[in-house]
Amino acid sequence: MNALHDPALLDLSLPPESRDSRRRQVGPIELRDAAVQRFNHLLAQIAPNAPRVSADQLVTLARWLEAQPRERAVAILSERLARAEHLRRMLNDTDWEVGAETRERARMLIGYLQQVDDLIPDSQPLLGQLDDALLVELAWPAFADETLDYGDFCRFRAVEQPRGTPRERRLAWETACLAEVALLQQRRQVRARHYIGGEPLPALFRVS
Repeated sequence: MNALHDPALLDLSLPPESRDSRRRQVGPIELRDAAVQRFNHLLAQIAPNAPRVSADQLVTLARWLEAQPRERAVAILSERLARAEHLRRMLNDTDWEVGAETRERARMLIGYLQQVDDLIPDSQPLLGQLDDALLVELAWPAFADETLDYGDFCRFRAVEQPRGTPRERRLAWETACLAEVALLQQRRQVRARHYIGGEPLPALFRVS
């Protein structure tokens, strides 16, 4: 399967720390402790349960990314940046109401991505987006559920084109979701009765 379409091939996992924890060089860029600490502080604000990142782990990840085929490396970074763009659209969609805490966390994430001179300057070929993509990857559990709901709402809105106010359009989507859940539950109950608790089927043949 093409790497551009297989999520398993677009993995961006934080590697374990090397024994040589003194490594600081990502390409021509030296990762200073203060800059790494600022990155981790922001990550903790966005997603408190996310793991902290060391300079050594970034060096390992950068070397791994450079060793990938160019198309795959670009796809790995682009997939994370596409998630951030989906998040940005969600924040700007007047049909979708985002809670204050989630909105603030999302703004912090997007604000970092808009910086040019961040932990790894964006001017660096390929590696300049590594810190951006890693921030999205590690912080994404804080947004995953809501962005999935928003994506489902967007598909519903495009197909059904509900009318009314933003609240009425979202209510129409929620009603459709509840109806779908009820239908799935009904089908499961019917299958359960048929295969487990139903009456035995009548014999088609009788042997005398």
